[in-house]
Amino acid sequence: LADFLGEGLVYAGFWTSTIASAMQTLEVFRLRTFDIVLLDAALGGIGAAELARRLRGRSDRSGPLVRTDIPILAIAASRDEIPAPLTAGGEIGDVLIAPIEIADLADALWREINAWREAHPERPWADEVAQERAR
Repeated sequence: LADFLGEGLVYAGFWTSTIASAMQTLEVFRLRTFDIVLLDAALGGIGAAELARRLRGRSDRSGPLVRTDIPILAIAASRDEIPAPLTAGGEIGDVLIAPIEIADLADALWREINAWREAHPERPWADEVAQERAR
């Protein structure tokens, strides 16, 4: 699924990074930033729900460390895979139900990104941050 989505989203105008595990994701967020996160609800290890809590700094294990406030979406087989408090509390913005067409997924991602960018017009795109760090 990750390969399919990664390739398909490139054709929809996204630059993608696939990260294999929740723990690796937490480490990557120490080093760089992104514009949106798409989680697989069936993520192994600590799981998608705990990863979202840790990215938002709302886990007992993460302490007050907020790694990101960018939009997080999840793909799930059913809405039951993601606990309702995560979507109501803002950790996860939307749960998309699989199977989903790439065009529909891209539309959902762009809607979330555009809404977030409208609320945070001062924030640079992730690529701009990376370029600035490289200088």
